[in-house]
Amino acid sequence: MKIFNGIKALSSILILFAFLGCQEKKELPPKMTIANWEDDIEYLFNTLETKHINLYHSTPKNIVRQKVNSLIKELPNLSDDEIFIRLSKIIRSLDDSHTGIWAQSEFYDSYPLDFFVFSDNEIRVLKAPKQHPELLGAKLISIDNTPLYEITSEVLLVIQCADNWHSERERLARYLKYSRILKCLGIAKLKYKASFEFLLEDGTQKIVELDALPNTEYLSSLGKSIVLESPFQFENSLIGTSYLWYQPKEELKTAYIYFAGYPNSLKMKRFAVAISRDIIQRDIKNIIIDVRDNGGGDFYVGLELVKILSFIDQIDWQKGVYVITGRTTYSAGMSNTAHFKELLNAKIIGEPTGANPNDYQDAETFQLPNSKLQIQFSKRYYRFQDTVSNGIHPDVHIKPNWEKLKKGIDQNLQWILEDIKLNKEK
Repeated sequence: MKIFNGIKALSSILILFAFLGCQEKKELPPKMTIANWEDDIEYLFNTLETKHINLYHSTPKNIVRQKVNSLIKELPNLSDDEIFIRLSKIIRSLDDSHTGIWAQSEFYDSYPLDFFVFSDNEIRVLKAPKQHPELLGAKLISIDNTPLYEITSEVLLVIQCADNWHSERERLARYLKYSRILKCLGIAKLKYKASFEFLLEDGTQKIVELDALPNTEYLSSLGKSIVLESPFQFENSLIGTSYLWYQPKEELKTAYIYFAGYPNSLKMKRFAVAISRDIIQRDIKNIIIDVRDNGGGDFYVGLELVKILSFIDQIDWQKGVYVITGRTTYSAGMSNTAHFKELLNAKIIGEPTGANPNDYQDAETFQLPNSKLQIQFSKRYYRFQDTVSNGIHPDVHIKPNWEKLKKGIDQNLQWILEDIKLNKEK
């Protein structure tokens, strides 16, 4: 069974996760001076201009500098949080999928909600607070009387490292729970408390007042996840680890590979060799590669898997290779999706990838000297398609559907398994 979490990653297994979860706790200095902020802002853009491969590829330098100068003039009237939000908007305006700015982990206090954006008019709760299980599946209407369309338009201005509609909506769902961001944007009235209005599954409306929690307490505050039914489960896998594993389904002559993260090159090679031996021994004909939760890493490592799989002659290389993608398929996950399609003749099933095939990638980071804000930037530009598109478009586009999701139906896997059965009967 697969736990549906919406999306799990940002760029390069989004370095943001490291910032929010893996670092030692370091709060912003309690007394940042105007001079400190001026130094940091100058350092930020001087460094980006020096290190980024093409910082102003989407927004002209003079436009960005106007925004920077305006911010510097207004520094005396802004709090540290408001300055960070203004910087977030400026970095976001660069429209770069791997360039972003983040505060220390303590900034991201969260309301005990996990959202998923089905459309801009349908944002639902996929994980509810333990104290409010009735909110599971509820549609968000407003926050502190700010209507949904205003919430969406404001939050989209500050999200970081998004490439297209799909990754923007993943980031939107994530940012909707950050209390200090909602306050700085004027969506919520208070920094650590807000009233959320929902339309429940039974058609009634409900207002719930919630307190924000430290990000370290966020996961434990939530109730059960929606579980998608699947014949493939990590507990039954033969080879691999939680982010990269393999399970055969002999009656369908099918192998399932869950590929959400990257080991080092040697470990990937060993994994690929081990599963290829098992595939050959079991006379497997079909391969399903699930990269829905693959937020990035080193796509050259993913090529080790491609290379070894391609040597297996018994695979149905005409119509037996499937790749499941989604809005979480980002950065190297998107890159390897392109490789699977080009080199393994894979059929792409699901949503378009959250990352665009022709874009700026390969992230590196630095830290601002005074505020300790974390900065990520792009070092390379890659082209994985001859034509420009928003995401790698699937051969079979399957949009997430709440009615099926709440029943535990994995629409993508269901389609693939039915297709395999049809092909088997021919």
